[in-house]
Amino acid sequence: MPNSLRIAAQVVRAGPHHEVDAEGRLRPRKGGKGPGVVYLGNVATALIHGLQEAATLTMIRPPKFDEQRWELEVKAGDLTVRIHSRPYWGFGLFTKGYLNVLEFSGSEALRDRAVFDLAAALGRPPWAFAWPAASDRILKRLGFDRSAHAKAWKDGIQRGRDGLRDDIRTMEERRETVAKRLHAWLDDVGDEPTATHRQHRLIDADEDIEQSRKALNEDHAPGVERALARAEAALIEVDPFDDAPVGGQSEGVTSVLTVEDDLDVVDLT
Repeated sequence: MPNSLRIAAQVVRAGPHHEVDAEGRLRPRKGGKGPGVVYLGNVATALIHGLQEAATLTMIRPPKFDEQRWELEVKAGDLTVRIHSRPYWGFGLFTKGYLNVLEFSGSEALRDRAVFDLAAALGRPPWAFAWPAASDRILKRLGFDRSAHAKAWKDGIQRGRDGLRDDIRTMEERRETVAKRLHAWLDDVGDEPTATHRQHRLIDADEDIEQSRKALNEDHAPGVERALARAEAALIEVDPFDDAPVGGQSEGVTSVLTVEDDLDVVDLT
């Protein structure tokens, strides 16, 4: 399939926290012992949690007797991820005997960002299987040996990291452009009342850009995005060519970021 990537990830934790309703939709479980219980697992949960747009979940193949064996499709914007949960060791008697095959479809940039976010959120290298030799059969079907499969993950993570680095570079360039406009404007207006505020906000933007660099060094994508969003808000106030009021947000403007603050971070180098 064009513009697709198929890789596998080790499941570490899973519990009866979700269920499939009468219409086939996946929902958080409210309790009880009714039918349709799904053991979603830490991989699928982290993937869904990491998608910043509202995700559409479709249970393609609901679980039957085995609550950890299912197939789920997740759509967020132009990205589609199909997740196949299946046992690969020990007859599926243990959670760590399961893996998820992940099929990402969409632009390379979207795929790589999803891979980067997922790997960072999981808190461990997802290509490290509890029973490596047992995983070989499934990896072979995906066209990998263990070494090539690990490389596919690492390459995707690196491309995702490079994309964030490009975002920081773009913000740095915007900062330079706005700073030049500000200095030219100050030469013309002298002691205009908002001059000091604009200069302070430029310092704020510099600090936020530096914070984005630090977050990238920790592979913390949400931290990068939050810092860049703050920098952008500051630069809007700094820019004398921008029509937004100085000292606050324009009416009706809301943040598009919905990421959480408590994501785990792991060194993936």
